[in-house]
Amino acid sequence: MSALLVSTTVVSPIYRMLNAEDTDERDRMTERWKDNKLQELNFIGIVGGLMATVMTATGDWPQVFRTEENTKPWAVRACWFCGLTLALASVLTSASQSIRLHRLSCRTDANAAIRALLSSTKRGKNGEILPRPTHIYLWQMGAVYLMISVMILIAGIFVLLWTAAQGEDEGQGKLAIAFTAVTCTVGGIFVYEQYTLFTWDTEPPAGSN
Repeated sequence: MSALLVSTTVVSPIYRMLNAEDTDERDRMTERWKDNKLQELNFIGIVGGLMATVMTATGDWPQVFRTEENTKPWAVRACWFCGLTLALASVLTSASQSIRLHRLSCRTDANAAIRALLSSTKRGKNGEILPRPTHIYLWQMGAVYLMISVMILIAGIFVLLWTAAQGEDEGQGKLAIAFTAVTCTVGGIFVYEQYTLFTWDTEPPAGSN
């Protein structure tokens, strides 16, 4: 999660954009950042909408409890309702930020306004402009909401399957074990991928913007 919020790929483009040598270079990098951010927000909005649809359909999923009541534990319902809220929050956040960028783009000084929005009043040791700390996090919140929504959905499935595994049906226990093994494997690969793709050990060569 921290790699997604404050990784090199998040902070470095903003830092370079704010401290480019001349105005033309700063404007060019600002345009690139804006276009890429709008594409990212559009993608998050689409996936968030799909995730909300999945969350809404969880009530119709095949039941794993073989009882007369056939009801899910309250923790499962809580996870899925909270996940639905977060999925909708990712859509709303992405839409709000996209609208903000589009409206800033209507200004005659659009690039300067975007840089001012992202700039901190504090300066670095050598006088360089530093990115605004709160905006480093806020511009990633759509992706964060979406990621947490997926995690909560999986957590709800965990609770559902392992609660069902407490019964007398051995098949439910095997189902829970199989799901846990696959999920833990995928989760481990995902964590490794987040670390390796969002950070690097050395800075790219100068002029490779």
